[in-house]
Amino acid sequence: MIKNLLHSIIVCPDWTKNYPKIEYGKGVYLYDNVGKRYLDASSGSAAVSNLGHGLTEIGDVINEQVRKATILPTHTFSSEIVETYLEKLVSFSPKGFKRAWTCMSGTEAVENSLKAALQYQQLIGQNKRHKIISRWFSYHGNSIFTLDVGGMKYRRGMYEKWLHNFPHISPAYKYRYGEGMTDGEYTDWCIKEFIQCIESNDPDTIAAFIAEPVVGAALGAVPPPKDYFKKIRKICDNYGILLISDEVMTGFGRLGTPFGIEKFGVTPDIIASGKGISGGYFPLSAILLHERIANTFEENQSSFKGGHTFACNPVGAAVGNFVIDYIKDNNLLKNVNNMGICLKQQLKELEKFELVGDVRGEGLLLGIELVKDKYTKQPFPIENDIGQRIFNDALKHGVILYPGKGSVDGVLGNHILICPPLTVNKSEILEIAGTLQLVIKNAEEAMSISY
Repeated sequence: MIKNLLHSIIVCPDWTKNYPKIEYGKGVYLYDNVGKRYLDASSGSAAVSNLGHGLTEIGDVINEQVRKATILPTHTFSSEIVETYLEKLVSFSPKGFKRAWTCMSGTEAVENSLKAALQYQQLIGQNKRHKIISRWFSYHGNSIFTLDVGGMKYRRGMYEKWLHNFPHISPAYKYRYGEGMTDGEYTDWCIKEFIQCIESNDPDTIAAFIAEPVVGAALGAVPPPKDYFKKIRKICDNYGILLISDEVMTGFGRLGTPFGIEKFGVTPDIIASGKGISGGYFPLSAILLHERIANTFEENQSSFKGGHTFACNPVGAAVGNFVIDYIKDNNLLKNVNNMGICLKQQLKELEKFELVGDVRGEGLLLGIELVKDKYTKQPFPIENDIGQRIFNDALKHGVILYPGKGSVDGVLGNHILICPPLTVNKSEILEIAGTLQLVIKNAEEAMSISY
């Protein structure tokens, strides 16, 4: 038991467990205080450590900036490092993005994106528009507001009395919802539901639709069917609804493109980003506005009605500046595409196991859905907690995975997220895959599954 720690579902969640104490990290590996090595196939918690651990160059960058200035009275001053970074950040973004704002966490980035959407609607005279449509089984942050917008039922449950219940639609999750349909048929089904949701909630009250390009921790790397986002974009345009891409997990190269939505040939109105934006070396996140949104703020000479103590922080800017340069200089997008194909091929071999219902994902954001019966897709009972059991066994063998649950109905359903640093190489991919082969085989044998 860890003394004095208020445990949570994210930080050391088991009150009774003695957790290994990490001394340091190097590359894709972490090392504990007894010398054991762990391959971090979750990139922190999760998809954060995009550049790997122990990059001393970032320490030098932080040290240099700390010696200059760590915090500014931003109501009075700007700084060269912040301005340089924001320029680089919008240049790294899809074509047409023009303005950016930094904060500290993914939750803050999403909440500020939603605030920007609301303010934009008011600036153009759409004062009734205040509702946000999102999808069930999505995660958009852990404040009360972003939990309400998000769709992770087991995270929302404690706070139901505080929630206003924004509209939600089904996830684009063909494995569970598209039985017997082609990709095109399933996409049309999703779009029809989206339109019905808009119409039943008064189209003139809808401000924005928010989605993750690939659903991360909530479902275990579920990508949309072909043309899903192109059709979503068209419907949003038809109804005057802003499209917000939640890139907290999928941004900064995770899918093999600078931002995940680019993988699907769509340009959103607003991007929320975090996690890999700093490689995990500093608490940093950002929102980005496309010029069609930013221009409205400028034309009305309206400042963004947001603010945080550490907004547009110079140390964060220095780190973020380094990360973008590192991604480019080390050709990490190419590595993600190559190693992503390699890892997915290795994971596909796990489909021979009865426990493995689905292998999915894009780039280096991949997932495995675990089922009791792969032909009926029946989930394991909640008390079995198969994902946690596989996670625990993998940890014993020196590989860190990211288990999740609730992928069937918000409670039932188990999945594993695999998202190693973007610097991962083939031998490390094989180590991850080999460990998964072993621990899934162990799980089957322990439950006496036979064919």
